[in-house]
Amino acid sequence: MQAYAKARFVRTSPRKARLVIDAIRGKDAKEALAILKFTPNFAARLIEKVLSSAVANAENNHHMDAENLKVAKAFVDGGPMMKRLRYAPMGRGYRMVKRLSHITVYVEETEPKPEKKAKRKEVARKAKAPARSAKTAAPAAEAAAEKGKSEAPKKRATRSKKSEGETDAKGGE
Repeated sequence: MQAYAKARFVRTSPRKARLVIDAIRGKDAKEALAILKFTPNFAARLIEKVLSSAVANAENNHHMDAENLKVAKAFVDGGPMMKRLRYAPMGRGYRMVKRLSHITVYVEETEPKPEKKAKRKEVARKAKAPARSAKTAAPAAEAAAEKGKSEAPKKRATRSKKSEGETDAKGGE
């Protein structure tokens, strides 16, 4: 069984609304609402209202479970067009067409999804470090100190400054 909701004579162009409605067709109702919430589009706010109304209709009128609802059909039809006049040069008038839309969303109940078992968190095992005695720690520290001394970076040879009498190829000093 399907439940639906319609919004008629909505002030948005059908072409712009279809771009948004194509993104939610066939998705779960909760996922579709999340997509619409984060879509930066005026039509997304309108479609979000229609979808939430369809979900409410399914719950209250058809006794469906809101957790298992899916967007079965969603479409936007063109409504009547409001024709307005826009002033143009040389005494003319250009026609402006303000388009209206009819938004329709159908939801249906699907089988509940099987619950995923939570993965068991693996506990990091710490390997016990062998106990060091004072006798074994001292030679290791000396070796590290010697290694640090031998790997000291060498200084670069600095370029000698030009003697005061010499000039550049350009003629400047």
